[in-house]
Amino acid sequence: MENKNPHSICTWDDQADCPTCSIQGKLACKWDKKILSGFHGIAWPPLLIIIFGSVIVGFLTGAWWLLYAYVIYFFLMFGIFEIRFLCSHCPYYAEKSKTLHCLANHGSLKFWSYHPEPLNKFEKFMMYFLVATIFFIFPLIIMGYGIWFLSVNYTEYGLISFLGLTGIAAASLASSISFVTTLKIFFCPNCVNFSCPLNSVPKPVIDEYLKKNDVMRKAWQKSGWQID
Repeated sequence: MENKNPHSICTWDDQADCPTCSIQGKLACKWDKKILSGFHGIAWPPLLIIIFGSVIVGFLTGAWWLLYAYVIYFFLMFGIFEIRFLCSHCPYYAEKSKTLHCLANHGSLKFWSYHPEPLNKFEKFMMYFLVATIFFIFPLIIMGYGIWFLSVNYTEYGLISFLGLTGIAAASLASSISFVTTLKIFFCPNCVNFSCPLNSVPKPVIDEYLKKNDVMRKAWQKSGWQID
């Protein structure tokens, strides 16, 4: 039988004695469908509002390339680059499989090798950049263009169209802020991808997890992490 856990990560150890673990309940270190569903529940609303608003802008202006550019950019960033910059450092990525089984990007293809070391500064910057462009900058550019178009052609489209698109833009911004805030408050304090810029797991908990996983511990200590 093929070993699905070549790096001996306890997250993928079916024989791990989790009930007696000192950090039991402090980390989302085992796959849980409920946590994945919760993540989808906060991630999809802003994305659907952004897509809806982009479609409206496309109908109004005829500039469909904005929507196409966003969709292509979204899949490139989340389907390829985020997998390398962020996911490849996560214990869930250590499983030997062609697809990622995790609590967020579940089902994504794995193009890269597992990286047990922490994210470097460039990777952390890219994660800030990705979140900012996907949920804030790119959508506001699209909505802003649509609002500008309606203001220039106000006589033709009127107040209702202008207020409607402005409302969609506001909903897009509010839902994106809500997503990041909810993620930070309810998901990040328990996430095992410890070096993610949003991660807020306490150091003692990180240290205990690293002590249980030699591959990660050695890589983190090599990067300068001090285990207490």
